[in-house]
Amino acid sequence: MKKVEDKIKKARRIARQIEQALSDGNWEQVAPDSPRLREEVGIPARLHENIKRHDSFDTEKALNKFITATRPTRRLPVFYKYAAAVACLMILGVGYYFYQNAGTRDTPSRLLAQSAYLVLDDGKQVELNQQIQMDYNGLRIINTDEGKVSFQHEKEFLSSTPNKLVIPEGTEYSLQLSDGTNVHLNAGSTLVFPSVFEKNARVVELSGEGYFDVTHSDIPFIVKSKSMDVRVLGTTFNMTAYPEDPVVSTTLLTGKVAVTCHSQTDTTTHTTVLTPGLQARFQPREGVLQIDSVDVEEQTAWRRGEFTFEDVNLGSIMTIIGRSFALNVTFDDPELQDIKCFISIQRDKGYEDILKIIHMATGVKFKKDGNEIRVYK
Repeated sequence: MKKVEDKIKKARRIARQIEQALSDGNWEQVAPDSPRLREEVGIPARLHENIKRHDSFDTEKALNKFITATRPTRRLPVFYKYAAAVACLMILGVGYYFYQNAGTRDTPSRLLAQSAYLVLDDGKQVELNQQIQMDYNGLRIINTDEGKVSFQHEKEFLSSTPNKLVIPEGTEYSLQLSDGTNVHLNAGSTLVFPSVFEKNARVVELSGEGYFDVTHSDIPFIVKSKSMDVRVLGTTFNMTAYPEDPVVSTTLLTGKVAVTCHSQTDTTTHTTVLTPGLQARFQPREGVLQIDSVDVEEQTAWRRGEFTFEDVNLGSIMTIIGRSFALNVTFDDPELQDIKCFISIQRDKGYEDILKIIHMATGVKFKKDGNEIRVYK
């Protein structure tokens, strides 16, 4: 099984390299030493014709034929499933890229999103759409033009007043806390944090999704949410806790964390300890905690500006896309939300290109009206 996982990771890495080469507009970087890949995928001038053939191509039949022809005595169905998906996505993604970018390269479609902002302890709101260096009650607050705000203080500074960083849908932002811990917050998230941590605990409150790189200390660092708390000393992890989502999760990259989950239906709590590569998924309404081994690269792809979904239902995908581009998504038929997808694409391609890729992969259609997106068959 380890060999299979290694091959899957290698395929993902190659796919990312191909996407980067295509984004740079340098086809020679895609496969300079692979005449077979050139023959299978085609040079840019032939890709339009290759794409047109897709509509009449029976992918299900071809996949079954591929598995039958290549399955060894020791069956590895999961690997074939992923390998076939990666191959199909590469061909569709590469073809679609050149088809859309023939002649000139368009600016990715996006809606203008509200900028992130701080709410200080006295209620003052600070917009983070410009460079800032301000002194506030003994603190130095610095906002760069790189999407990161930091809090700096003198050692004798004792106040631990609460502040809030608000990230509207359609944007992301980073924060450096007073202890040096770095937090990257995803769209539609908020983080409540003190100007300076107390001596016995470093506590913040998360609503949404955040990637935490915690400065090591003997003082525990605790991330609280409505249904899940995470306790660490120094580590790197990703936590997703949107109030409207049916599942909250924590994925550990490095170190060790203790996770405590709170049920919404009773006073029952569930506690577990995660080691790197494990994810805790908790369903607050049902009170069910599940621990899985996951691909941390996939789980944290959003930090690299990527959408990466493997066997994820369309409802979940559109929820994430809606948050990322400040879109309101509705489905004509609830059953469309259950369609599973394999998608990997850069966020900066813009939501219109992403929706076209989803249409090519699933057959569903999209109707756009302002920031309203209707999904139908």
